[in-house]
Amino acid sequence: MEEQVRAAVQKYVDGCIAADAEMVRDAFDENSVMWGYLGPDYATMSGADFAANVVATKEPSGSEYSFEIHSIVVQGEIAHAVLDEQGFLGAGFRNFFGLIRRDGVWRITSKVFTTV
Repeated sequence: MEEQVRAAVQKYVDGCIAADAEMVRDAFDENSVMWGYLGPDYATMSGADFAANVVATKEPSGSEYSFEIHSIVVQGEIAHAVLDEQGFLGAGFRNFFGLIRRDGVWRITSKVFTTV
């Protein structure tokens, strides 16, 4: 199960790297929400809005981007994972994802993030 959760988060990462809004949107559950801080500024939006209004407007990432997926915990049909990113939109991020498996597919249901 842990590898399936890792693959779901990797789909998000791959979409962000490629600036592929459709891939990122598909990594999120249709009812997903994200909250967090860009520096001192609070931000919230749906996963679909993030894909359409952030990912779709950026260029594909280059060598400045790096990431690490760690701290995956799976309990039945739910999971959480931590993703650290460097060089995404010129900043470093720590992301805490909540995931759920529905109809056999793991998707991100929540994202709480901060710049680091």
